[in-house]
Amino acid sequence: MVPRNHRRIGSLSGAAELRFWKVEAIGNDFPLVHLADVSGDELPELAKKMCDRHFGIGGDGLLALGMEGPYPRLRMFNPDGTEDFCGNGLRCAAIHAHRLGWVDTDFKILHLGKSVRCLIEGESVTTFLGSASYRPADVPTKFESDPENGFDRVVWTDGTREIRGSSLTTGSTHTVIPGPLPDDEEFGELGPLLELAPQFPARTSVIWAEALAPMVLSVRIWERGVGETQGCGTGSSAAAVDYLRRIEGSGTVEVRNPGGTVWVSADRWDGPIAIKGGAKEIYSGVWQG
Repeated sequence: MVPRNHRRIGSLSGAAELRFWKVEAIGNDFPLVHLADVSGDELPELAKKMCDRHFGIGGDGLLALGMEGPYPRLRMFNPDGTEDFCGNGLRCAAIHAHRLGWVDTDFKILHLGKSVRCLIEGESVTTFLGSASYRPADVPTKFESDPENGFDRVVWTDGTREIRGSSLTTGSTHTVIPGPLPDDEEFGELGPLLELAPQFPARTSVIWAEALAPMVLSVRIWERGVGETQGCGTGSSAAAVDYLRRIEGSGTVEVRNPGGTVWVSADRWDGPIAIKGGAKEIYSGVWQG
């Protein structure tokens, strides 16, 4: 069933044209398509083609959105075709679903096994996630020593150098490294080394997080399956939660991504997380790939 206000253009396996919308949140950009227009098994390959910045539309991932009963369902695929959970993608999907009249201003989106409440207030969207987890089975991680805890430990070593940080999940796998942000050389070297390290069986995104002031962080992001990105919602949440755990605090943390700012709130580091930030549609078009 095609949701109301949706105009079907065609499917990848049928007609050659596919309607899309280009959306972004704090610089994290995505082509968005409707699930009614493409079969699920085509989405990984479609993500590779549409997200290519030279021969496609360009994007940090592909969003595929549709209605499942009364709820929008979102799927997100990285540019390498792997499926993932996406905080910024949720806000983009929320804005899109609301603009088309599928939902009101307070609703839930089904996304990768989670039911995420979304609240639209003007030009901002707040999404309410579950709690972060440092448990190795949840992240996942395979640390050789102290395998029960991903918090504040050596997360990578080559025998001569060590990197200390935390590995946790806020819906997607992240390794947060507190301290000064890396320069381009260090970032370009260590980002892929950590992402593909054997202790991260599902790979990991890497978030460098520098405290600029109490409850204010600046981050630089190496995102698994993507590389450097301008913003990451779940990564901002991971950085904020890890910061709150380190200071034994609670409240709202301002997280400054290269592409914009989000505000992450939690009553305690292991409590439910709320992320507030902007999202918008940039343009729409027809994919003829």
